[in-house]
Amino acid sequence: MSATPSIPLAQLPEPARIAWTGLRNELEAILGEDLVAMWAFGGTVAVEGPPRSADLDTYVIVRRPIDEPKAEAIEGVQAIIGEHMGVEWDAWYILEDDARRPDSPRHAWREDRRDTSWAVNRAHWLAGRYVLLYGREPAEIVPPPAWAELEIDLDRELEHLEAHVAEGDTDPYEATYAILNGSRIVRAIETGDVAISKRAAGLWGLDHLPGRWHPALRAAGRAYDGQASPEDIDLLASEMAPFVAMVRERLPASRSGDAQPRWSGS
Repeated sequence: MSATPSIPLAQLPEPARIAWTGLRNELEAILGEDLVAMWAFGGTVAVEGPPRSADLDTYVIVRRPIDEPKAEAIEGVQAIIGEHMGVEWDAWYILEDDARRPDSPRHAWREDRRDTSWAVNRAHWLAGRYVLLYGREPAEIVPPPAWAELEIDLDRELEHLEAHVAEGDTDPYEATYAILNGSRIVRAIETGDVAISKRAAGLWGLDHLPGRWHPALRAAGRAYDGQASPEDIDLLASEMAPFVAMVRERLPASRSGDAQPRWSGS
């Protein structure tokens, strides 16, 4: 498979660029030849609208399992860089052999963690929605996702939103995420394309979803940009649950009958 050109590192906001470059340099020193690839992705590298730099989605492919001293060293440098640059890491480390398979991979040293967005992540990378920080391109390693895999990931993402609704969580961050990511899920179902940012998905919703949802989508867009008013916050809290319910109507659960969702603990 030929590689889709990645997003240039120079295009990123300065805090993110410095943080990612610093982590890459530290990983080269810690892992040496076991460092296979490193990719930046997510909202910070979004090509639509101004980029963000607060939450750095990062994927690192390693050749061999990482022992405890190296894992502690990696977590230590992430903490130092994050505090210094004012960013938070959402960083995944997986083995190269696992990255070459379609199955959701386990974290390289946190065995209890598995990437439940593996198919969606691969779709983003193979569409060029990443920054190559080190080593091999995604197209050289990860397999293209099948639609059936993507549907499973989308259902898991929606269950995550439903869990917050069930818990009564109307935190502005969670409500904003629910509405923008919910719009992204609907768009994926209607177009067959999951490779779009939350910001762009919100704009898509304004063009394609009924007017009933437009005030919430606009409020979520302002909140995502850090410009929400108190009225926006109240609106997001009240509209989170009905918006998520609307998304569920468009994406029937993969479970059947009255089976409980995975997050229910049943």
